[in-house]
Amino acid sequence: MRFRFCWDVDCPDWLLAEITTLSKLTSVKLRLLAGNVAKAIPGTTLSYDVVIKLAKDAKLDEHGAEAVVAAVRWILESAAGAGVSASVLDSELQQLGLPKEHATAMTKVYMDHQESIHQHLRDASLKVRGNTKWSCDIAGVDIGHGVLSPVIKLNLHDISKEISEGVNGDPTNSKSDTSVVLTPDQLHSLIHELTEARQLMEGLH
Repeated sequence: MRFRFCWDVDCPDWLLAEITTLSKLTSVKLRLLAGNVAKAIPGTTLSYDVVIKLAKDAKLDEHGAEAVVAAVRWILESAAGAGVSASVLDSELQQLGLPKEHATAMTKVYMDHQESIHQHLRDASLKVRGNTKWSCDIAGVDIGHGVLSPVIKLNLHDISKEISEGVNGDPTNSKSDTSVVLTPDQLHSLIHELTEARQLMEGLH
């Protein structure tokens, strides 16, 4: 099943497992935890003392608490990046098995911090200037739902930087490459999103 807050692909298996763990927290404690995580996303230091204290109610050890933080952060960042509404996030979290009151708590935090998280993602997104060259390779295979699928590696090469380093330094030590590894579903979603973005940009002319 595809979820909009997961960028219209299946929910990751590891997140499904953590949904059960999130349900062990009270909705109030989940809201407090999510609020602290949301504030930390733009760069504020997350207090793990607070995290451990909240996680003790669910009888989580340190590793379990870290996994819960990762799950909450992934949900908030993915939803903000995908641009889903609070109502969509609330509905889809319940579809994944999160209790209604817990989903409501997460959604409230998302509504309060959606703009700041989205701005952070924009600031931290891949930005390229100058002359660039793309290439694509098969990096390996992904075993999802019992099916072998190729894992695609996209390489972005900054030619202008290479030329500059070739003149002023050692081009063999160039760090002008950027690589992104994607599953086929993620690649299709990327193509879809880029196509929509291009159409929107063309509509502004």
